Amino acid sequence: MYVGQRVRRKEDLKLITGTGRYVDDINLNGMLYLAILRSNVPHARLKKINVEDALKLPGVVDVITGLKISVENRPNNFPMAINEILYAGQPIAAVLAEDRYTAYDALEYISYDYEELPAVVDPEEAVKDEVKAVEGRSNIVYSKVYKGGNAEKAYENSEVKIEEKFVISRVYPAPMEPRGLVVDFQQDRITVYASTQSPHYMRSYLLSAFPEYDFRVIQADVGGAFGSKLFPYPEDYITVYASIKSRRPVKFVNTRTEELHSTYHSRGQIHHVKLGANKDGKINAVIDDIIIDLGAAWHGFYLADISGTLITGPYDIKNATSTIKGVLTNKVPLDQYRGAGRPEAAFVYERLMDILADELGIDPIELRKKNAIRETPYVNPFGLKYDSGNYLHLLNKAEEFYREMEKTAEELRKQGKKVGVGLSFYVEQNNFGPWESASVRLLSNGKVEVIIGAAPHGQGTGTGIAQIVADELQINIDDVNVVWGDTDKISNAFGTYGSRSLTLAGNAALLAARRLKENIMRLAAAFLKSDPEELQYKDGKVINPKTGKMLSLAEIAKMATSNLGGTWNYKAEPTLEATASFGLDNYTFPYGSHIAMVEVDETGKVKVLDYVAIDDLGLVVNPMLAEGQVMGGVIQGFGEVVMEEIVYDERGNLLTSSFAEYAIPSAVEAFNVKWLYMEEGKSNAPLPAKGIGEGASIGSLPAIARAIEKAVGKRITKIPVRMEELI
Repeated sequence: MYVGQRVRRKEDLKLITGTGRYVDDINLNGMLYLAILRSNVPHARLKKINVEDALKLPGVVDVITGLKISVENRPNNFPMAINEILYAGQPIAAVLAEDRYTAYDALEYISYDYEELPAVVDPEEAVKDEVKAVEGRSNIVYSKVYKGGNAEKAYENSEVKIEEKFVISRVYPAPMEPRGLVVDFQQDRITVYASTQSPHYMRSYLLSAFPEYDFRVIQADVGGAFGSKLFPYPEDYITVYASIKSRRPVKFVNTRTEELHSTYHSRGQIHHVKLGANKDGKINAVIDDIIIDLGAAWHGFYLADISGTLITGPYDIKNATSTIKGVLTNKVPLDQYRGAGRPEAAFVYERLMDILADELGIDPIELRKKNAIRETPYVNPFGLKYDSGNYLHLLNKAEEFYREMEKTAEELRKQGKKVGVGLSFYVEQNNFGPWESASVRLLSNGKVEVIIGAAPHGQGTGTGIAQIVADELQINIDDVNVVWGDTDKISNAFGTYGSRSLTLAGNAALLAARRLKENIMRLAAAFLKSDPEELQYKDGKVINPKTGKMLSLAEIAKMATSNLGGTWNYKAEPTLEATASFGLDNYTFPYGSHIAMVEVDETGKVKVLDYVAIDDLGLVVNPMLAEGQVMGGVIQGFGEVVMEEIVYDERGNLLTSSFAEYAIPSAVEAFNVKWLYMEEGKSNAPLPAKGIGEGASIGSLPAIARAIEKAVGKRITKIPVRMEELI
């Protein structure tokens, strides 16, 4: 059995030997290179663009301006600024040239006239709607209220009332590989090689924009994404248009500075929260007014919906209200990044738990136990149905580590060190659907090929699904090859995001393997001149116990495919492939706890001394893959708490435009993480797994923030915390 084992990743050999094929490795005959002139002003009326000098430069083929494509939840000035510049970094013109260096040199020869307009930078100022950020429309482009129970009355009747403002700053996903694509124009069809999380979704939105063409999208190897390579970007449309116009292949790859100026930022939420409780710590109500800074488009509004509907977390709170306002500002648009709304919610509800514990003088673990959900399934105030789990069991396990760390921290404090311990307890919503597909093929050599609609990009999903299929067909995992990322390979699919791949694509592959096995049994019965009911399937072979005859998968495949030019003399169909799709009628809700011990030195630098993460994610297919996801997510969470912040000045200029100013954790800041898991909260699927890809980015923020707070004795309500604030 492979499921449940720490099987090494099958995908890694080509990557660690340098034979991966990323977008920038793809070179086609006659290929042109595209460079984009981006605005250096945050908000302005665009009057005129002069490209004549650029066109005179040897090697320049064309300069594109004024491209307009209507895309949902984007402004009129999309994918290029036409008459109004909306943020620093917005595309204004695109140069097509015979080589990359000429394309970028030509940008220097383009000039544009503009009339500067006041920029809207502060989202709380944007709510006032006095200065317009985008094309004269109201800054408030999204409003939503979620209500459960009577939060206002419950709050007023509470013995203890807490009001607090929490700020979660904007961050940049910072994948190793910047975004890029190569577009290969052919008369009847356009092939797009992309660094994407969903080739099928990319095909869909390109078909909508260019309906007169057919598209094939192929996912190249992807150097990280974390949500940032899912939704449509201006550059996607510009590059495709450039290839159509020139009728030649075109390559575009962002520089890192361009990435920071153009790749969708995330987080960017402000929460004004009221909490009402009894003196014994039982929470009666939570009222949350949320502002989400959407930037210069409004496709990321749903992130606040996720935050708002999870604001009660893993706690039995009957009365809650979340009021959401999505506002436009003159910044890079906002969309998802690892956790996508759940880290923001967890930071708020766990900060509230710790603040309440401090106010009442109650142990933070005991306070959480008093309010924790006791039984599942559980429906939260907004109608989300938490599917399964034993919350108190996991919290009790986390308490053991918390108490031990507190003892150690106390000894270090006696030595004069600033050391603190923090704990978080969270629930995650994942398995964002609606469904996923898979095909399983028995090849003529007896090997098995699995084609999945999910589009993994570093998670190890291919190995996990190979484990599932190998177990179902009772064959060696080395005989299973999992492929993905090509819209021609499988017709309909969605991709990889929201910790969905193993639950949905894994179960689709499981069902497809079962169907393939049924087909194989019928074929084997025909070949063995037996009744299917007489046969047994064992260890990749079909056996007739009565006669002792057996056929291996390789023999069955050969018998079905080798008689070239002959006739088919069997009633069974020669079907060596099966396809299945799988979806769930509810989200899955993993949950967990993180415990962190940190030290803050005299300069305000934060060092993690010890860290434990505990998760219940249903059936764990490959603990090593899951552990890798947790370790990476924890380090990213540390970055968000103490290092990473997108900063604009008051005029809307991006100040963190490179890794010199936008700091991300390196090996120097990294630390060991101990991970434990439980399998009590199984999903309602044939393979009862839940996702783990984002849990660590959810649990780490409040745990590390609380540990820092305890170390320095200052309340933390904004992340990241800056070193000077901790001295």
